[in-house]
Amino acid sequence: MKAEILCIQPPVYDFALYDLFFKPYGLLSIAGWLQEGGYRVPFLNALDYEDARTVRALGRVRRKSDGTGKFHRMRAELPEGIRPIRRRFGRYGVLPEVLEEKIRRAHPDVVLVTSQMTYWYPGVVEAVEMVKRHHPGVPVIVGGVYATLMPEHCRRVTGADEVVAGDGFSRLPEILARYGLESPAKLPPPSAAVPVMDPGVWKQAGILRLNRGCPFHCTYCASRILEPDFQAGDFRMVFEWMRELHTRYRIRNFAFYDDALLFDRERVLLPLLEEVIRRELDLRFFTPNAVHMRYIDAETASLMKRAGFREVRLGYESADEEFHRQLDRKYSPEEVPQAIKVLRRAGFTGRQLLLYVLAGLPGQRVSEVERTLHIVSRYKVKVSIAEYSPVPRTGLWPEAVRDSSYPVESEPLYHNNTFFPMEWEGFTRDDMQRVKALSHELEVR
Repeated sequence: MKAEILCIQPPVYDFALYDLFFKPYGLLSIAGWLQEGGYRVPFLNALDYEDARTVRALGRVRRKSDGTGKFHRMRAELPEGIRPIRRRFGRYGVLPEVLEEKIRRAHPDVVLVTSQMTYWYPGVVEAVEMVKRHHPGVPVIVGGVYATLMPEHCRRVTGADEVVAGDGFSRLPEILARYGLESPAKLPPPSAAVPVMDPGVWKQAGILRLNRGCPFHCTYCASRILEPDFQAGDFRMVFEWMRELHTRYRIRNFAFYDDALLFDRERVLLPLLEEVIRRELDLRFFTPNAVHMRYIDAETASLMKRAGFREVRLGYESADEEFHRQLDRKYSPEEVPQAIKVLRRAGFTGRQLLLYVLAGLPGQRVSEVERTLHIVSRYKVKVSIAEYSPVPRTGLWPEAVRDSSYPVESEPLYHNNTFFPMEWEGFTRDDMQRVKALSHELEVR
C-alpha cells in the first residue's frame, strides 16, 4: 500500500452560503486518480452538513429533496482591518473542534487543500494552520480557483508549502516526486478524470462534467484562465460514472458543472441524453452554471426534457446590445425569444426556466439593469440577479481595480459582492436592493 494523501475541503467564511450542488470537483477528481494509483486518499469535508457532533450542537440544517440546501453556520468576526458593513459574517461548516480533531487523527504523508472563491481564503488559512499544528513537516499543497487566480497572495497568507496554479493533474506528479512519493502510473487527460467514489461525498446529489473549459472569452468570467482550452469529454465514461453513482448510492439528482454544456452538444451531451432515455433511467438534471442560449434548438430542448432536466438556467446577463458587443458576444437579441420558445414547446414551464441578469459591473448604470428586467418580464420565466464580483486576471479586472472604493487588488475579501465593490453614483447599494426586489416582482409566479 502506498502513502496516505489527505484531501481537505475547508470551511467557508462568508455573509451567506447556499449549497447549490456544491462539490470540490477538481479535488475529488485528483483523489480518484490517486486512489486508482494505490494511495490511501481520505477526504475530509469541512462542509459536511450531516456531521454528527455538529448536528448535536447546532441542530439539523434545512435541505431539499434535490440535494440542495443550507450548511451549518456559526457567527464569525470580520478580520481586523476590514471595513464593516450591515451584514453578519459567518463561518460555514462543521464545528472547528470537529475539523481539528479529524485532522489530528489523520496520518498523512501529503495534504491537499482545495480553494474556491478568492474571498473564501480565510477557510483555507484555517485548514492549513490546523494541519501544520498537528502534522509539522508534512507538506501541504493548496490548489483550486483562489490558488490559480492569486497564487502570490495564497503563498503569503496560507503558509502552504506548495501552491498549484492551474491544472493540478499536470503539476502533481512533479510535486509528489519532490517529496519522495511515486506518481500513479497513468495520468488521465483532464477531460477524462473521474471523481473518487466515497459515500461521505455522494449523498443526495451527484455532479457531472462532460467538457472542460469554454470557447467564449467573457471579460467578467475566469473560465478561460482556469481552463485555457475547451476539451470535449467522453460521454460514455460520464454515463458509466453517473450510472454507478445511481446504482451504488441511489442518487437521482445530477448537476452539470460544465461552463459550456451545450457547445459541441451533437458529439457529447445529446448522445448522453439519448443513452439515459434509452436505458429508461429515472434521473433529474440541473444546470447551476447557465447554458448558452444560442445552442438551444428543438432537438436539444426535447432531449433535455425527456431525459429529466428539472430546470434550465440561461446566461442572459443584459438586454443591452452594447453590453454583449463589449463583454461577451454570447448571443444576439433575436436568439433569446427563440430559445425560450423551443424550451416551452418541449414542455418546460416558466418556473423551470431561469435567466441570470448581471448587475454591479464597473461603470454599469442601474437603468440598464432595470430596462433588462422589464424586457425579461415578457418571457414569463424566473429571474435571478447575479451580482458582479471582481475576478483577478479577467478582462474587467483592471477597471474593477481602478474604479472600486475598496482595495480589491490587495485584499480578496473585498471581491465579495456583498460589499458591492463597484458601487458608484450611477449604481448605489440602494439601487441594487431595488433591482433585486424588482426581479422578484416581475418574474413568473
